[in-house]
Amino acid sequence: MSATTAPVTSRRPWRRFAVGLVVFVGAPLIPNIRAAIPIEQTWFLLVAIVAVCAIVGWTRGGRLGLALIWAGIAALLLTSGGIPAGPYEWMSRGWALLLAASFGLVSVVIGNEPFFSRALSALAISIALGFGIVLVSRGGLEKVSTTMGAELNRRVVESNAKLRDAASQPEWKAIFGNSGAFQTLSAESEAQLLQIPKYSAMLVPALLAIESLAALVLGWALYHRMSEVAIGPALGKLRDFRFNDQLVWGVAVGASVFLLKAFADGKVAGLNVLVFFGFLYVLRGMGVLTWMTRGAALKAMLIVAAVIAWPLMAALAFVIGLGDTWLDWRSRAEPEPT
Repeated sequence: MSATTAPVTSRRPWRRFAVGLVVFVGAPLIPNIRAAIPIEQTWFLLVAIVAVCAIVGWTRGGRLGLALIWAGIAALLLTSGGIPAGPYEWMSRGWALLLAASFGLVSVVIGNEPFFSRALSALAISIALGFGIVLVSRGGLEKVSTTMGAELNRRVVESNAKLRDAASQPEWKAIFGNSGAFQTLSAESEAQLLQIPKYSAMLVPALLAIESLAALVLGWALYHRMSEVAIGPALGKLRDFRFNDQLVWGVAVGASVFLLKAFADGKVAGLNVLVFFGFLYVLRGMGVLTWMTRGAALKAMLIVAAVIAWPLMAALAFVIGLGDTWLDWRSRAEPEPT
């Protein structure tokens, strides 16, 4: 609580941040993402995190008005949100509150640590507390799994209904007519969409952690664009992104539990650990690739490759990111101090 106030010396540009914000908030509008993302109301997470950042900022000399405004918005959304309050909705609101509170606590206790350390600590605390709450609640893990599975399937049914309704509109018929190819494509798209919850329901913990990490990044960035008081070091560039090399054990443990027959009962848990830490190493690999491709043309080629063949691109980034644990290309390329 005695951390010194850190004034913001320069404001970060809004353009790239705005793109990321629109993508994060608008991602659930895409049927395939909607069928996979654990918390569809992404603004729950974002608003709660900004509110906690504003409160922590106020304790360090920031504006009280900013804290009150965002706390009020968060309270309004998390108590009503404009949607019916069923089991899933209360679960999503509870997670948003738990994540934001954990991040606020971590920011107070280790206020001088960089953002990524705080985010991982907040995620660890939230997951531990959430797991404990689920274990002592009625129905436990089975109820949570059933609720999430039902929610994801509901979204798919709703999305398919909307797609069929759109395809039946005169405007679409005027363009495609009664094309057999278009009808076949529509049927295949619906069938593929129906398959997504089978896998996303199994990966809810990993996907929720990834979604929460994205919300923490955007909430942190949004707060520091509104406030004159920083609550920690500024976010670095993707090209400089790295983390403690000991996190490689997350990949090792996840892969071992998932692949070895001796841990067959924990296979799903191992897969979730592997997916989350694998995602971190994909980000690290993308940072290395960004550092390597200083030329605009090569960057454009990478973007096109990521859009067209993203699984291959993600695999390449994962290998590069994992290899960076031992090779540390960026540090090796730095000039020797004189």
